[in-house]
Amino acid sequence: MLKLPLKVNSLLVKSLISFLAIIALLASFNFLSFAFFKTNIEREIIQNNRVALKTAADRYEKHIAIIKTMLFKLYQNEQVVSFGRQLAAKDPGAVNYLKPADIVESIRRDINNPFLYMDNVFVYYAAASFTVDKNGTGDAARTFSQFYVSEPYTLGFWNRQFSQAATTQLHPNRLFSIVSSDKQNKQLIPMTVKLPGYPHMIIGMLDAGQLHESFYGNNGPAFTIVHSDGSVIFDSSGPDTASKPIPLAEDQDYTLQDNTYYFTYDSEETNLTYMTSVPYSSIASQIRKLEVTLLVLFAVSVAIAAAASVVFSRKINAPVKQIIASLRLRSPEVVRSSIYEFKLINEISRELIRERNEIHEDLQSKTSLLTDFGYISKLKKLASGSNEWKDTIVQNRPFRIVLFQLHIRTSRHQAMPAKPDRLTYAARECIDLMFAEPFPNSRTLQMESNQLVSVVFGDDRRELLERTLAALKAIFDQDSGHYAVTAAVSSFYPEGSDFNLAYRETLERARQAKLQDGMQLIWDDVREVHHFVFTAQEEQELYSHLQEGGGAACVQLVVRMLEHMARKEAFRVQYRTFAQGVAAKVLKVTDKAKIEPEPAGQLSDMVADLEDCFTLDDYKRFLETFIGVAAEAVKRRRDEKDPVVEFFFAYLEEHYSEDLSLDSVADRMNMSSTYLSAYIKEKTGTNFSDHLNNVRIRQAKEMLAGTSMSIRDIGEKIGYRNDTSFIRMFKKSSGLTPGDYRKRAALEGNAGLQL
Repeated sequence: MLKLPLKVNSLLVKSLISFLAIIALLASFNFLSFAFFKTNIEREIIQNNRVALKTAADRYEKHIAIIKTMLFKLYQNEQVVSFGRQLAAKDPGAVNYLKPADIVESIRRDINNPFLYMDNVFVYYAAASFTVDKNGTGDAARTFSQFYVSEPYTLGFWNRQFSQAATTQLHPNRLFSIVSSDKQNKQLIPMTVKLPGYPHMIIGMLDAGQLHESFYGNNGPAFTIVHSDGSVIFDSSGPDTASKPIPLAEDQDYTLQDNTYYFTYDSEETNLTYMTSVPYSSIASQIRKLEVTLLVLFAVSVAIAAAASVVFSRKINAPVKQIIASLRLRSPEVVRSSIYEFKLINEISRELIRERNEIHEDLQSKTSLLTDFGYISKLKKLASGSNEWKDTIVQNRPFRIVLFQLHIRTSRHQAMPAKPDRLTYAARECIDLMFAEPFPNSRTLQMESNQLVSVVFGDDRRELLERTLAALKAIFDQDSGHYAVTAAVSSFYPEGSDFNLAYRETLERARQAKLQDGMQLIWDDVREVHHFVFTAQEEQELYSHLQEGGGAACVQLVVRMLEHMARKEAFRVQYRTFAQGVAAKVLKVTDKAKIEPEPAGQLSDMVADLEDCFTLDDYKRFLETFIGVAAEAVKRRRDEKDPVVEFFFAYLEEHYSEDLSLDSVADRMNMSSTYLSAYIKEKTGTNFSDHLNNVRIRQAKEMLAGTSMSIRDIGEKIGYRNDTSFIRMFKKSSGLTPGDYRKRAALEGNAGLQL
């Protein structure tokens, strides 16, 4: 190998000098940045703590305002106020104990919002020592001594709040021992709302831990909320009943005392002061760590950069010297350049270009494989959304595109004649063979495992193409039991520049395929068909029948929709979307019903069989089988014998017209209301109030369809003392008002149908 003398203007020397100059520049910049950073780091840390505190305080303020608005809305709720007046009258006969059910529902709806961070809300009626919360109703003394227990928040404490002047008040957080379906301990911040002249008070329990984690984070400095009277509302280090002094001078929002930085933020709206305390040693240690880290990084980066500059310079220079040594015998030409090696490279490059052109001309005569690659490259770019095509391989001639989409049956119950990729390969060979004679320059490309694209060049000969595709259809239809083919034909395009438009046109037409066996030819765009979904009433019927285990009624509803889609000539993809939606709804009901693992697994496996649905009968058979398995599993689950559940349902069926409540039923069954509610929910998946409403609404439907009683009388007969509540619950359950339901029942009865 020829060795070159080391020259001042050589590539090695000049690249090494350039690297070192860049290293020196970056090192100086790094040093200046380090000096500036060191003088400002403490200020930045202080500013970051101030901003973090202000951000957390703003979040707390906004959240307190939201909770206050929510509690005032509940406080002035008509049902809350009217029920309090009934209790204050101390006339048991005048008290409507159905009202708390709606109050409980309203409370649950509010506290179930995960972004409110509420554990519970109590409506406390002092005159009757009665409470209403998310778990139901109860005696106030028992509630605050057994279910929500914390010092000093006893019944006496809440009674004293009625004599306080403030309408709203945040109280210090404490650890509450909570007993509901299980026992747990939580840090809660109580908020009370009351107004003069009202016999009740609202007590909201804010989850202190979740508020702190969401609005400030558990990894930050100590965080404290202090009331204007000095009481500590919240302290991240733990609840503290003592007042917490704020060592802060006027006109300052932070100070340094006893080697600790104190940051505060005062709120004029809530009279709260938010405070964090950061030990000075923590800030100083961060500064020292950063100083050491920056110095180490500076030294290491300079050393690595210097070593890398030498290595990279040699690596850049060595290949150039090898190229020069191998091509040294060529005829040199004078090139004006300050780098010695580049002169030799330029001398040789012209020869290389000449040889490249010769090779390229040779390759142009063998373009078959490259042309296929060019088409595939274009189609791939289309799929990725790119429109920049710079290759010149694709022929610029008139053409049509035929897209073949293979729908291969992959049922696990059916023996495949060959693997899907082998079927696609065989289909491609068949298409090539059929197109070879009538269209000699055509090309067929495999874009996906089940997608083929044929490009047919030449003048527009549609009749010849139709005959060729008809012959292909006769061949493919012989194997229709294993796969179906959709052939989408593009319009005729006079120039190859429209290739992207033609391909997208065939993709869109392929999506317009209808349900049918065998090969389907699509030459033109099909009018768009509207979406096919259940109405709200039909969907409610589907859910109701499934929950009752009525598979036949569900199948009838689904088949009616499928036949409607067939009459409207729906697309294949619309059938698939509809069937997948029905399967998802069925799985949702079975999951809620907690069916046995074996039918649940069977249903999950059956979803894959949708891939084998090619005709309307296929979809009918699949959905009928799928719904049948699900309905039978739900029915078996409902029919499981449980003495408690059987007695519960029997009691509701016999006493639904009475003024029932969870407490009254629990007393009749010698159980606590909390235990009964949890037990029924676990065994049936539905709570007490929903079961009671279902029984009443079912009885109401029978009376509406079979009697001439007025809607008010029917509502009173089934246990609703308020006709407005009856109408609202009936419409929520059936999707119709009682009057509309009676009209529909009459019309269907005249037509000989059954409700």
